[in-house]
Amino acid sequence: MSDKPTGNSGKLALIFAAVSAWNIYDIMTATEVPRQAVMIMQYVFLACTLLGLVMALIKFASGK
Repeated sequence: MSDKPTGNSGKLALIFAAVSAWNIYDIMTATEVPRQAVMIMQYVFLACTLLGLVMALIKFASGK
């Protein structure tokens, strides 16, 4: 395997940012309160996408 950068970290950061923004918008504009299980799943999904965004940004900033 080669250690050269692939240039995908910037694209990944954009994808994670878009998915996170969509999820935040979805949570904030809900017209009715979802079941507790669905709400927990939404927040777990949001936490995972935000974590992925942070990791992609760190990888992008480090240039790898």
